[in-house]
Formats: sequence, C-alpha cells, structure tokens
Amino acid sequence: MLKNELKDIEEFLIEQECCYSNYSALINLETRFGQIYKAWEEAIFCNTPEETLVRYFHYHLDIISTISNTLSHSHDAETNILLQNELLVLIDHLRKYYSSYFNEDAIVPMTYHQRLVSQLTGDICAIRKTLKSIDLDPSLMGCLLEWFNVMYESSGEVRFTFRSLHYFGYIIHQLGSLDYDSDEAEKLLVSLLIRSNFNNLSFFVYYQNTIRNALCDFRDTHERLNYLVEQKVETVSSPEIKNIAYDPSWPSIKTMLGDWLTEEILMTEKSLCKGSNVTVPKVPLEMSVAHLSCLIRLLYEESVFATQNLQFIFKCFAGHYQSKRQAVISPGSLSKEFYSIDQHTAARVRDLLQRMVLRINRNFFPMAVAINTTVLSYLSMR
Repeated sequence: MLKNELKDIEEFLIEQECCYSNYSALINLETRFGQIYKAWEEAIFCNTPEETLVRYFHYHLDIISTISNTLSHSHDAETNILLQNELLVLIDHLRKYYSSYFNEDAIVPMTYHQRLVSQLTGDICAIRKTLKSIDLDPSLMGCLLEWFNVMYESSGEVRFTFRSLHYFGYIIHQLGSLDYDSDEAEKLLVSLLIRSNFNNLSFFVYYQNTIRNALCDFRDTHERLNYLVEQKVETVSSPEIKNIAYDPSWPSIKTMLGDWLTEEILMTEKSLCKGSNVTVPKVPLEMSVAHLSCLIRLLYEESVFATQNLQFIFKCFAGHYQSKRQAVISPGSLSKEFYSIDQHTAARVRDLLQRMVLRINRNFFPMAVAINTTVLSYLSMR
C-alpha cells in the first residue's frame, strides 16, 4: 500500500525538533533513508495505476522540498548539512531512476539551487568573461548576462522550478563548448540559442532588430523580400531539440520568429503590388495586446471562431487591429500573451465583459433590470 514514506523523518526533524548531535538518532535517520529507496522501488513494481504513481512521487518531492526549506531556515542550520545532503541525494535518485514521475515544474528547495549554482560558478564566470571580450551585439550579450544574474540569485526571493534550473545548466554546458574564436561567433551563438529553444522575449527582440537593421542595407523591395524569405527558410529549417525551452508556456522561438517573418513577408509583398509606401488601415482599439489576447482566448475557448487554427486567428487580428500603444501587432506577441495571461489581465477583461452584460440587460431586458433593482431595494430595507 502506498504511503508517505517521509512521515517519520518529517515529524522527527520538524515537529519534535530533536537533537541532531545524537549519534543514534542520526543512525536511525540513515536507516530510514535507505528504507525510502526500497519503498520507491517496490511501488514501481506493484500493480498501481500510472496516475497514482505520478501523484505518489510528486507528493514525495514536495515533502522533501518542504523539509529541506524548513531546515534551511533553522537557527542551527550548520548542523543540518548531513541531513540536507541526504535530501539532495533523494531528489537526485528520484530524478535519475523515476524520471517519468519526476515533477519538473515543482519549485526547487533552496539548497538544490545553491548546489547547482556552486557547481556552475566556474563555467558561468568563464562564459561571462568570454562574452565581454568578443565582438558581440550589446543587446544579445545583455540578454544573456541578465539571465545569468537572475538564475545566479540565491537569496530565496526568486523561486525556480527544476525545469528552469536544468535548462539553465544545459545552456551553460552548451555555451562552454562554443567556438568563440571563430569569425562567426555571434552567428554560432544565435544558432545554439534557436536550436535550444531559447524563447526569451529579449532574444526575440534582438533577432527582430538584427533583421530590421539588415533590411536597411537593401534599397530595392525585391531584395528585401528575398532576404526575408531566406531568413524564414533558415529559421524554419533550423534543427530544434524537443521538450526543452526557456519558458515552456510560450510558443517556441522558431514559431515566434517564423510568424513574425511571415507577416513581414506579407507586408513586403503588398508593397510590391500596391507601391512601396502603401499602408494597411487598421482598426484602433482601446486595449493592450495582453487584454486583446485574453479576449481572443475567451472567444476561442467558447468556440466562437469557426476555425481552430490559432495562427490564422492571430494573423487576422494582427493584420486588422492595432492596440492602445502598438500600431503594429505581430502574431507572435499575440501568441505569447495568449499563453501567459495573468490575473491582473483577466480582471481587466472581466470588468469589460461585465459592463457589456449590464449594457445588454439595460437595452434588451429592461424588465429584468427593474425587477432586480426592486428586489435589491426591498432587501436593503429589511
């Protein structure tokens, strides 16, 4: 029968606040840790549904993290080194041998983050020094260095998932093997980031600006169109490692770049057909891109659109509307906001929809409004 294998340790370390200097107590703990490995192995080979095993191992990972963080805040933290190491070994064992049940999106304990940063410190310092010494676009270098600083943060104020830390470690190892002495070091770096699905918004903007700056060198519209087509082909045909990303909740960097290049190609083609200074009129909205994306998502989930092709929907809205602050909206920005709606954005859109419902009631259902007003007035008098 599956159970909380860490219950005894949790009570022993947190609730009872025992004396860790007690040798027999430490021996008992080491024995208990050994029993946990055995219990996990038995759970795998018993007739238990997969979804139950997922909950079982996810739960244990949460308990390990809770115990570790509690020990980290202990006044006698130095004496907990042995126990923290045992907990980290538990996490490593869980991820190595039960990867199918490991919750990559769980928040890591502080000691796990500190250990990874300590292991990568030498590589990070070397990469920082190298990036500053080569001829690299300042915005690209700033994008990477800012990310390094955020991931290096170990004060506990910034919380990371196992997925984000493992992705960070992967990128650091890849950057360490890059040929920075090459004349095309920046191109190799960009290729690595695209291949590794570094869908960071700052990197996306850097790539856009690089292409826009290159377009300024072409005087002929046909040449600009050919260049954009070449860039799209190069981007779409670029290999991509599956199941990793800077932010899994966003579209892949290839999707973001491909959609944006498609829009640029379309606008350039229209310029060829109608004249180089043609402008496509768009309906201005008193909404931000985030609010518009939230509204699109609500319409999509209620099957208002007759198509399920999200990219087509994004392109249509980007081609015919402009937001409160952006005259040009890219399908990629709509897509990004579509998948990353926060509570503040949802609240603003909810307020808009509530006002619309009130207007409908006043204009088309006046009797219902009058009855509700009467009932509320009566209740307030009681």
